[in-house]
Amino acid sequence: MLLHIKRKLFIGASLATTISAIASSPAFATSLARPTDIQFFTNETQHQSTDTPNIGTWTFDPTKSAEYDNSGIGGVNRQKLNDITSGNINKAISALTDNSSATNVELFTKGETIVDHVGFTAKLGKNTVRVESVTQADWADGKLANSWLTGFRNTYGTLMSSIPTTPGSTMLQDFDSNYGAIINHLRTTGFNTSGDPNIGDVTFDQKTNKLQVDLVGHLDMAGKYVDTRKTVADTRKTIADPRQTIIDTRQTITDIQKTIIDTRQTITDTRKTISQGGKTISNPTYNQQIPNPNFGKNNFPNPTYNQQIPNPTYNQQIPNPNFGKNNFPNPTLGQQIANPNYLIGKSSDIARNSTGNTIFDAMLFSLAKTAAMTNARFQISEIAKITFNGEIDYAFSFSATDSGAIAGDRSSSDTTSHTGIYSWNKTVKDVPEPSTVIGFIVLGGIATIQRQQKMKKA
Repeated sequence: MLLHIKRKLFIGASLATTISAIASSPAFATSLARPTDIQFFTNETQHQSTDTPNIGTWTFDPTKSAEYDNSGIGGVNRQKLNDITSGNINKAISALTDNSSATNVELFTKGETIVDHVGFTAKLGKNTVRVESVTQADWADGKLANSWLTGFRNTYGTLMSSIPTTPGSTMLQDFDSNYGAIINHLRTTGFNTSGDPNIGDVTFDQKTNKLQVDLVGHLDMAGKYVDTRKTVADTRKTIADPRQTIIDTRQTITDIQKTIIDTRQTITDTRKTISQGGKTISNPTYNQQIPNPNFGKNNFPNPTYNQQIPNPTYNQQIPNPNFGKNNFPNPTLGQQIANPNYLIGKSSDIARNSTGNTIFDAMLFSLAKTAAMTNARFQISEIAKITFNGEIDYAFSFSATDSGAIAGDRSSSDTTSHTGIYSWNKTVKDVPEPSTVIGFIVLGGIATIQRQQKMKKA
């Protein structure tokens, strides 16, 4: 009996010790795992710390006071991402581990045709993750194309169904009927301009097994397809002269008439003789006034030809000889004027944001235009290839929240760079903590001993 009691006490103590050890193990610490042991690579080649991989980073400059800018989309006062570097691994690691989704790393920054898998590997707790750019080869099996187009339809299907196209049809019906052709196009050519993602954050919730990747992009993509600028700077030095008449400011003009109308009703007859009846006789009207045979005819030599004469239309309105000619000084040169292409013309960025499929790109333009006209936001993220514990997936989203930041190196016409956070998440399979596995083994062993003792007792 004493031995039995001691064994019970030993088992109880062992169980308590095991439970205590499990409770204090890393598996029960904070649930959100962030990247550690970050290694950058290009294709299958790992970069050393002295390398300059094809990456760019946007962070907040720690040596400066925070800078803000309210000239971006919506007039929101956003903090500038004012520390911008290229090929800097240390800056990239800082951007991925600084608890800000706005600071980010762009994978493959040189060119719009993505030819390399540029990215990084990292640990998320006890799990491994690989995040990289997307190349044409990733589209070839059609899985990414189907997944991406399905997400696009789920997001914009209602809006597409409200846009009429040919009589009796809508954009959604056109999308569905051309779905296979669009898939085949993406399988063949990919969507290269979307494959250089800006990665803000990568986290893994060890309680819920939720993997989340935050992609940094544009809060509104409408302006990447349709011209959404309400005003533009007027760069025209001259314009068509709009004045049909002008005030004649010439006090005198050059008389260019070689002849004028003969106004002399009579002239002096200078003929001493005249012919009459075949005979020459003295002119009876010699040196006398006779009717002028040229009276009223425009053949009289102009006595002021090529001389300055008083301008008969001085200070009066006269027809503008330059009316309609493109030689009038532009009064609004360098000023903001109403954009004649507003919501009509294509954006200058449309080529780099198009898929190359004529039908689908026309839909993107029309959707962007409709969204802008209805004050809705047109949101599409870039795409990242994600490998979590060996399982491949692709991160993208069609819904963004305001990042509260804006790129410090944006052009004056760019109001949206780095203003949107597109969060992609997925419940994934976790790798159990070693301490948890040991705990289950111990508990299982204890349970087995207890069953054996019960059997002996019986």
